[in-house]
Amino acid sequence: MDEAHLGRRATRGTRAKIALGIGTGLLLAGAIAIGGATGAVGALTSHLPTTASTAAPVGSVLSASAGREPVVVAIGDSIMDGHGTKADQAWPVLIGQKNDWSLTNLSSDGSGFLQLGDAGDTFATQVQKAVALNPSIVIISASSNDLGQDDAALSTTTMQTMVALRTALPYAQIIALSAFWGDTTPPAELDPIDADLQAAAQTVGARYIDIGQPLSGRPDLMQGDDVHPTAEGLSVLASAIDADIEAPPTGS
Repeated sequence: MDEAHLGRRATRGTRAKIALGIGTGLLLAGAIAIGGATGAVGALTSHLPTTASTAAPVGSVLSASAGREPVVVAIGDSIMDGHGTKADQAWPVLIGQKNDWSLTNLSSDGSGFLQLGDAGDTFATQVQKAVALNPSIVIISASSNDLGQDDAALSTTTMQTMVALRTALPYAQIIALSAFWGDTTPPAELDPIDADLQAAAQTVGARYIDIGQPLSGRPDLMQGDDVHPTAEGLSVLASAIDADIEAPPTGS
C-alpha cells in the first residue's frame, strides 16, 4: 500500500482515538433521540420493525411516486459532498437530477461511522438530520475516513447506526454502498469497513451495493490530492452508481 496515499486519507488520524470515544457517545445519544436504540447489538436488532426485511425495491419506490418527487437523503463523506467542486456537481446531486429526486445531501468532509468530520459530526449525526426529513429513500456509504479505527468499535457503531436509521424509518428504502477509494488499488484495510456495512445492511433489510472502483486507473479524473474526484470524475461515478441502483438486486 502507498503509505503517503493512505496518509492523505487519514489526515484526521490524530483525532481517531478522540472520535472512538466521542463518536460512540454521539451515536448512543442519537439513537436515544431518534429511536430509543441503545445497548448491545442483539438488543437493538430485536426491536427492528418487521417491515425492514420486506422493503420494496428502489424501482418500485420511484414508480410508486409517479407525479411526485421522491424525498431522498444522502449520508456520507467528502466523496459524496463533492469536495473541491461545486455543490451541484456532487454525485448524489447528479443522480437526483436525473431521477427527479427531491434530494438533501447531508454528507460532510471527514466524517465516517466513527470518525468525526470537520464539522464535528459522524454518520449518526447525519442520520438524526435525515430522520427529520422523513425520506422515502436513504443512501449511505462506507468511508475510508474510518481507516485506522478500532475494528470492534467500528463494527458495533456501524450496526448501531444502521439499526437506528431503520428503527426511525421503517418504510424507507435504504441503499448502502461500499467505500470509494480512487484511481489506485484499495488497501486491504478497506475490506472490513465494507463488510461491516454489508452485514448491517443485511440485518436491517437494506440493499447493499458493491460499487467497485469506477475510477480505477483514471488519475486524470482525480484532483491533485489524489483522494477526491474532479467534476468529470464525479460525473463518471454518478453514472456508475446510478446504473448499480437501477439494476435488479442480486438474486432477484
